[in-house]
Amino acid sequence: MAKTTSSRELLETMTTESKRDFKEKNFLLSFEEYLDLVQQKPNKMLRSAAQYMKDMIDSFGIEEIEIGHEGKRRHFSLFERYRGKHRPPIVGQHEAHEQIYRILEQFVRQGRVDKLILLHGPNGSSKSSTAEALAQALEEYSRTDDGAIYRFNWVFPNDKIGHEGLSNTDTAKKIGFGDYQGQRNSKGSFAHLTDDELLCKIVSELKENPIFLLPPTKRNNIIKDFLHTKENELPSSLTESDLSTKNKKIFEALLIAYHGDLEKVMRHVQVERFFFSSRYRNGIATVEPQMTIDAQDKQITMERHMQNIPPVLQNIRFFEPSGDLVDASRGFIEFADLLKRPLEAFKYLLTTVEKMSINLSSGMADLDLIMMASANEKHLDAFKASPDWPSFKGRFELVRVPYLLSSQQEAKIYEEDVKTISRNRPIAPHALDLLAKWAVLTRLRPPDPEFFDFNCRNLIARIDPFEKLALYDGLEPALHFSDAEKSQLKKLVREIRRESQSSHFYEGRFGASPREMKMLLYFASQHPTRDQVSALAIFDEIENLMRDRSVYDYLQFEPRNGYHDFREFHKYIRVTYAQMFQREFLISLNLFDENQYDRAFQNYLKHVVAFIKKESVQNEITQKLESPNENVMDEMENLLGLSGDKREIRESLVAKIASWRVENPGEELNIKRVFKTELEMVEQRIYDSKRDVIEKIKSAMVTYGTEDYAKLPSDVHKACEQTFENLRTRFNYSANTTWESLVFLRSQGI
Repeated sequence: MAKTTSSRELLETMTTESKRDFKEKNFLLSFEEYLDLVQQKPNKMLRSAAQYMKDMIDSFGIEEIEIGHEGKRRHFSLFERYRGKHRPPIVGQHEAHEQIYRILEQFVRQGRVDKLILLHGPNGSSKSSTAEALAQALEEYSRTDDGAIYRFNWVFPNDKIGHEGLSNTDTAKKIGFGDYQGQRNSKGSFAHLTDDELLCKIVSELKENPIFLLPPTKRNNIIKDFLHTKENELPSSLTESDLSTKNKKIFEALLIAYHGDLEKVMRHVQVERFFFSSRYRNGIATVEPQMTIDAQDKQITMERHMQNIPPVLQNIRFFEPSGDLVDASRGFIEFADLLKRPLEAFKYLLTTVEKMSINLSSGMADLDLIMMASANEKHLDAFKASPDWPSFKGRFELVRVPYLLSSQQEAKIYEEDVKTISRNRPIAPHALDLLAKWAVLTRLRPPDPEFFDFNCRNLIARIDPFEKLALYDGLEPALHFSDAEKSQLKKLVREIRRESQSSHFYEGRFGASPREMKMLLYFASQHPTRDQVSALAIFDEIENLMRDRSVYDYLQFEPRNGYHDFREFHKYIRVTYAQMFQREFLISLNLFDENQYDRAFQNYLKHVVAFIKKESVQNEITQKLESPNENVMDEMENLLGLSGDKREIRESLVAKIASWRVENPGEELNIKRVFKTELEMVEQRIYDSKRDVIEKIKSAMVTYGTEDYAKLPSDVHKACEQTFENLRTRFNYSANTTWESLVFLRSQGI
């Protein structure tokens, strides 16, 4: 029987672990100990906020991934990980995240932050989520060994300990600095004294790097030696910054009191490791739209907690800086919906961003932090029309965060909500996919052929929204393109996406918002009679949404070349569902062995390749080499309904294989993907030959739930029940959804 741990034992264990953790992670250091740490890890201890954030992103992992027909893109794991309840992964914003990373790299190269990163895009496009992901990652990284970051406090021991030159008591003068036996190290730093041994502690609100306590000239030389670099290569964030006014006055007062003895001044420095926290506004701050100045200071000399300061400091007027910029110092600040604020409320940002300092009544204070803001496109458009825009333009780095243009990625956005909905009502097949398709279709715009090379303009002009959607999803475009044209279109996907990005009405700016689509999901889950959130429920909710055109701007656009035609998009997803359900229904009838025909097609291809290459084929039974079998090839070509020159037909099939090899080097040939159309044609031919049986069972299944269904002949009833069961186990359709979908097929004439 396992021994029960008492509360006392549990507390003692936690206390021991806490003490060990405190010591191992260097929570408190003397200035000398801090310098030792800087010498050991100069690149980590002396990094700027920009370098820190870049290192943080690197620590979570960066890899290249293949994205559809667009090729490889950098994938930042930080943004696409699950971050807790109501904080799902950010899907598909590779370009925006790549741009943020490049901006950070630029800040690091130039040695200073001189721009505010402005995320702009339509409502609900993950702007705030991106900033939130960065803030949360900073918190986690600051708790790791690599993410250790330090600030400093001024500490003064009480009169029982004494501190030479700073006390009015004779006792303190006699005891002096060197006589205290309880000092924590040989150099006599007060950094490790306990609270009851301290007279007072003065914190640095701006959380400056303790390295700034060194005089500038000496500091530069030390940093240069630690980093093994030339002085002119040192980042300006280290060479041009200095202590805040309050810390400078304390430092100078102590230096005078100690007659220039820098070592004695540094006894009063307590270096403290701190951790980023959004909740407690420690190094991270979010500023909501409001009419307030984001930094100010107040006099604190006469406050009670400052009454114990040594006499040498009592004549100094101390001011305590406060506000959002101060809270975020050394870290990250986000101005949510910045442009919703009156212009006058953030004009100060012009000089703040340019000089990375704030003007307070007590003096100027240097800042080291990353500034990020968000704005929707309507507010940004209005701001660009303002006469002040040119002044701000040079201080902003604009990062566009549009709606997604891939329905496969769009569907992933809903996954967190699906988990919630599925607890009470399962999601039926294709519901999410078709909802995502409709949403993305509303965001697409017709391509401008003039943007492309002359040779491919006619091809580009023929792309309708459904083919464009297929290309963005990494799928094959429609059948009316030749294989050569399909191949060319797939190579042009990056250019097709880029074509509209310089336009005011760029692709992804307008269209259905993910927030609206999530709401449709919840509405669809509340239907009183449906036991699943089916595609048919989604169609009903989209139809309800389309009735109120005045609410949604994308429903007010005039259709052009098939684009912006939301009603046609609705019809498209209905037809698509009918085709998909019809195929799943036919498969569930078990009228033939699918694998049998897959194997037959693979055997056919083997003979075709040998025929084109004029090679022999090994007989699977006799193991002898034989000429390609014309009967095998003719039988499959008849089943496919292919007619014409046999060699041309077979050459086109071999060309498909060759094209796959070129586009997917090193991968095993995927027969079902490369020859999807041909295999579906084989299936359809077989089903056509069994049409009477299919219609008989379908008509019988439509009577499900009625008295007529119970009266069906036993063989028909058994076939119906087996089909219901196959649709449930293989495709996840409930009996009610199956019945409703069969009725829907009839309404579509299928």
